[in-house]
Amino acid sequence: MSFFGKVDFQKLTYTERTIYTYLKDNVEKIPYLHVRDIALQAHVGSSSVMRLIHKIGYESYTDFKADVTRKVKLEKEKPTSPTSFSLDIFPADVNQQLEELARLILESDNVIFTGVGSSGLICDYAARRLAGVGINTFSFSDVTYPISSKLRNTTNNLVIALSISGETNEIVEVLSSLRTNKDVQIMSITPKRHSTIAELSDSVISYRIIERRVAIHFDLTSQLPTVYLTEQLADLVYEMSH
Repeated sequence: MSFFGKVDFQKLTYTERTIYTYLKDNVEKIPYLHVRDIALQAHVGSSSVMRLIHKIGYESYTDFKADVTRKVKLEKEKPTSPTSFSLDIFPADVNQQLEELARLILESDNVIFTGVGSSGLICDYAARRLAGVGINTFSFSDVTYPISSKLRNTTNNLVIALSISGETNEIVEVLSSLRTNKDVQIMSITPKRHSTIAELSDSVISYRIIERRVAIHFDLTSQLPTVYLTEQLADLVYEMSH
């Protein structure tokens, strides 16, 4: 998830992307920087910096700096130790939800897992487990892959998106491109039930988790809940198919 909120990179110019990258890589410096400092370090003009600030949703640089300062402070105050894994983090009907998803997987001709970062690694693991019990499945984390074209002449497809934030821009774009395909059903596993990815999904399995980040952008949030759900899912699929 972007520290500065949802950003549509397709609408950013090359210069704005350069500024955004500088801001992203220097978040903890922002509370001490002026607009001209950012412009100088990013080798752009001050007016370009302000255009980006407005484009990502802030009325002024003062508002932007205050919001970033607040977020940096909150990140530093978060506990550094991970929370223990407990089945209490799942909804009471999680077993029923998993059974419904297992039936859907068995009824689908193609099952595709998608996610980026650590979620992408879990996608690979989940697809491998389901392939081991006889399901036609694959995962992709390269969001530039033309998945819409690949599925254009296929039917009965199930896409399962994994995301901690529920707002991963790349996955939002992928799911948005698939929403118009009537032969694709979208399922997501995410802690953020009211996120954009959840809203783009036909059904959602959620859970509670505390997000952990180091230096703002390095996500150390536990993936144990997702691993547990995917392993339970593979076991259910195997039991139902034998």
